[in-house]
Amino acid sequence: MRRRGGAAVIAVAGVLVLVAALVAFQPWKLWVDDKASDADVVAVSEPARPRAAEPSAAQERKVTEKVFEGRHWRSYSHGETSGKVKLYQQPDGSHVLRLEDLSTSNGPDLKVVLSDKPYDQVAELGPDYLTLATLKGNIGDSNYTVTAGTDLTKYKSAVIWCKRFDAVFAAISLA
Repeated sequence: MRRRGGAAVIAVAGVLVLVAALVAFQPWKLWVDDKASDADVVAVSEPARPRAAEPSAAQERKVTEKVFEGRHWRSYSHGETSGKVKLYQQPDGSHVLRLEDLSTSNGPDLKVVLSDKPYDQVAELGPDYLTLATLKGNIGDSNYTVTAGTDLTKYKSAVIWCKRFDAVFAAISLA
């Protein structure tokens, strides 16, 4: 009778370990893609202007302005990454980082961060980085707000980073 009880305890413990490993590693993300489909920042922020009326200098409105665009990703782990990164300045002084036509590997707990390291030296993030948000999708288009007042001159790259395993998937220069 004792052997059956011991075997049951071992079986339950094994199932618990398996469940914990599945939750931590999320291996299905290797085969399942998450698609993001945020609208382009300019398309949603430009108000329509009457055709006949041009604003005077005093009435001129501020608009969203693209300040950077790049497309050369450096992949570090989990396959190749491609797509564009765009940085827009909003009228309120905030910025939006846009990942467009992104294609990268999926993984657990992926974050979009800004790093003070150049994109070709980000194998490890180091202590000085800014987390923007959780990656909305490993495929598609997504926007991430950078709070007004953030000194973007100190950040040299945008990074897709797996927080759970402290692994850099890919980085792209913001210079």
